[in-house]
Amino acid sequence: MKVTLAMKPAERSFIPIEAEAIVPKNFLAGTDISVWRGNRELRLDEVFSVSVEGDADRPEDVEVVLSGDETFRLKRVGEYMDGGKIVVLGGIGMHCGNFMSGGTIEIHGNADGWLGREMAGGTVLCRGDAADYCASGYRGGRKGMTGGTVEVFGRAGDFLAESLAGGTVIVHGGAGDMAGAEMHGGTLIVHGDCSRPAANMKAGSCYVYGTAHGMLPTFKRIGAVQHDGRTLIQFTGDIANRGKGNLFVKDYRYLD
Repeated sequence: MKVTLAMKPAERSFIPIEAEAIVPKNFLAGTDISVWRGNRELRLDEVFSVSVEGDADRPEDVEVVLSGDETFRLKRVGEYMDGGKIVVLGGIGMHCGNFMSGGTIEIHGNADGWLGREMAGGTVLCRGDAADYCASGYRGGRKGMTGGTVEVFGRAGDFLAESLAGGTVIVHGGAGDMAGAEMHGGTLIVHGDCSRPAANMKAGSCYVYGTAHGMLPTFKRIGAVQHDGRTLIQFTGDIANRGKGNLFVKDYRYLD
């Protein structure tokens, strides 16, 4: 079953839409689904032009396609998703894929903060850039992503994969500050540069194929290793946290 949701232009387009109900399994019972704009509960057809092709008995057989010029206003799309597929033909708002455990979300644009927050399984593909806290836990918490895959084909902001405990996070561009902070499991791969990676790391593996700026002195250098056809420098730490994680970088610069 394919459900297409084309956003209608809105007069007050600066107000985000809380759209946690947009999850493939919810469409098995039809399109009688509500979203919220501010303090107003809206029917799905008040916000979108809705079309449905075919039918399905399982969430895995449902594909939801979101389109329009203002998809970036949609928050919490795919929250607690456990199967099926969501395709966003544009950007997406904050908290997309929160707590998801299965299925695939593919974003053909940029993603706002907390993409894939605390996800446990499934796949998130972002064809553009991802803002701060991608694949991370929430502020004040110590629980991050525990499983699944997040892949960003652009660059990521600050605190990428903070508190990562499991799964794989791949960024094909660079990342901002504190990528992999508080890691205690999983794998983080940044193809470009980033700054202060893996701070306070406890366990897991962090790979920086570019330059690690502001490299922390609390990592112990082991030596050069080969990884995926690349020569990288291996460190262990974060010693300040009695950590036994592995940090691999192509090049690094300490703070002046």
